[in-house]
Amino acid sequence: MIADKLKEIGLTEKESSVYLCVLEYQKILPAKVSKLTGINRPTVYSVAKELIKKGLIAEDQASKSKYLVSLGAKSLETFVNTKELNLRKLKQEVPEIISELNKLPKKGKYSIPKIRFVEEDGLKDFLINQSHSWAKSVLNSDNTWWGFQDHTLLEHYQNWADHFWNSFSKDITLNLLTNEKPIETEVMSEKSYKYQRNIKYWKDSSDFTATHVVAGDYILMIMTKEHPHYLIEIHDRIMADNLRKLFKAIWRIV
Repeated sequence: MIADKLKEIGLTEKESSVYLCVLEYQKILPAKVSKLTGINRPTVYSVAKELIKKGLIAEDQASKSKYLVSLGAKSLETFVNTKELNLRKLKQEVPEIISELNKLPKKGKYSIPKIRFVEEDGLKDFLINQSHSWAKSVLNSDNTWWGFQDHTLLEHYQNWADHFWNSFSKDITLNLLTNEKPIETEVMSEKSYKYQRNIKYWKDSSDFTATHVVAGDYILMIMTKEHPHYLIEIHDRIMADNLRKLFKAIWRIV
């Protein structure tokens, strides 16, 4: 429908109705436009003023009665060209506006968390590829991973754990609580990096179903208890610092 096309170039529903009515009759009184379109008369006057500003119709000032006059369908081309020109001008001004906005004083200081969601089919690759970023962030904080590990994590992602600790175990310590006396303790006894891993069984965590760890400025939540597995990564210094303090406090009393 032509009304839908007019909406696409920036006219409202009422503007489209009034414009088409004036175009059809060429010269028409606002009162008749109101009758034909079903739009109340005050609104027709208001809409007509906007259409006149946009160069789509005109007002006949010569007669006592102020008729609305069509400028023809060609007026749409002029309208769109004007919008395009104004948009180009605005784009040119945006860098300067951004520069000025960045100079404004900031009354509040907070970080904007960066959040990523990783589904099971991409989880193994993500764990491997992101390990360096996590390790670097840990080394810039207290050199320790803190958190809670669901015992099923290493049942599915042992290869990632081997990769990580073979790469970074000389520099990073891991302090983790777990919800089951872990089989992984026996597995890790054969690993050269076992001395860096401290795991405590937390009997009050039997209902926990996902791994939650803090790696520097990163918070990782990993669901491996059931399929589909998934990971949520939150990169936020303040949130990570608060959660790290919480896990340190729990670590001391378990």
